[in-house]
Amino acid sequence: MRYMLVGIAIAALLAGASQAQFGDSALSPPVITAAQRNEEITIKMFRLTTWLQEEGYGGVLINQYRNFQWITGGADMQVVTASERGPVTLVITATGGRYFLCSNSEDLRMQNEELGALGYEGVAWPWYEGASDSETMARAVAGIAQGRPLASDFDTPLATNESEALRGLRLVLTQSEIEKYRWLGRQCAEACEKVCREIEPGMTEKQVQAMISSELMFRDIQPTVLLMASDERLFSYRHPIATDKPVEKYVQVNICAKKWGLVIAVTRYVHFGPLPGDLGRKLRGCAQVCGAYLGATREGNTAGDVIAAGQEAFAFVGWPDEWQMHHQGGAIAYEEREWTGYPGARMPIQANMAFAWNPTIQGAKVEDTVLLREDGVLENLTDTGNWPTIPVRVGDQVYNAPSILVR
Repeated sequence: MRYMLVGIAIAALLAGASQAQFGDSALSPPVITAAQRNEEITIKMFRLTTWLQEEGYGGVLINQYRNFQWITGGADMQVVTASERGPVTLVITATGGRYFLCSNSEDLRMQNEELGALGYEGVAWPWYEGASDSETMARAVAGIAQGRPLASDFDTPLATNESEALRGLRLVLTQSEIEKYRWLGRQCAEACEKVCREIEPGMTEKQVQAMISSELMFRDIQPTVLLMASDERLFSYRHPIATDKPVEKYVQVNICAKKWGLVIAVTRYVHFGPLPGDLGRKLRGCAQVCGAYLGATREGNTAGDVIAAGQEAFAFVGWPDEWQMHHQGGAIAYEEREWTGYPGARMPIQANMAFAWNPTIQGAKVEDTVLLREDGVLENLTDTGNWPTIPVRVGDQVYNAPSILVR
């Protein structure tokens, strides 16, 4: 059994309830206005419907969190944090029709707090009638699609999986996404730097992990990657997860964290006592390589061009093979890396894309999230101005690479 819960008229009536959540802004905290959010969604809907029409699709099913948050300008349906997919599926038609499909466990909140004010009609069914790929959902989709072929962002017999094409649509950021990213980058960097100033020798790596998780969540930011490690473990492992080991002298705080679907990546280090000369040399080497990556991050280049610049820089600073020991980063937006650069990669560098390059040399890494603006300027979204830095010349700019905080 299925039933149409909400029509356009009811959506209009409930718009006030949805706006009560956001106040006079499109999102909380008020980083952008409701008008800016609506403009963002309009731009994205134009991109999406144009692509659907060009590819001959009648519509698209969206169930991945990242695409859900992208197309809605930051609405949230996440229940299980460890899953890539959620309990609500959007159906957007090539002519701009907007629907959401879910069980009756989700529909009222979606209508009142997330989607009602955005013009979506809800189609719901009793929770006990089946999961998202059940016959119940198939009937709901059929009623909307009217026999037209559909795209999707997940594997389903109802549609063709076009996840990679949808990724391409979300890489170039709108102006309101950039405003959200600026706020988020600073918040994430401030959280990491605050924790680095509060860590004490004798704390365990897991305690440090709890500290940064708490600091981020206190700011209503969800950590998605937590790589905390200390001392000798940092020289042995490129992706160290936290253990019960007590901190002695050297600690890494490395996170990815998201809000409104947008993801920031940042790494900071703290060292207790004088910095060993070799460690300082490694970090300066990473800073030089990151500067080379940023210098090649310009419109018209490819991911492969960026990696080639980094390979040359690794050789120049005396570690020619270190690029092979860990991925070097890449584009970032609604995924921790939308793509990762590698030799010969053809992914294009475009204006208004964000990047997180992360060169490593055993025991050291430099990682910030930057925006390539339309004017060609690289804007460091995770530079707080309150951290020791290593200045690196990048064309006409100076990249203040994060150094190690010595306490």
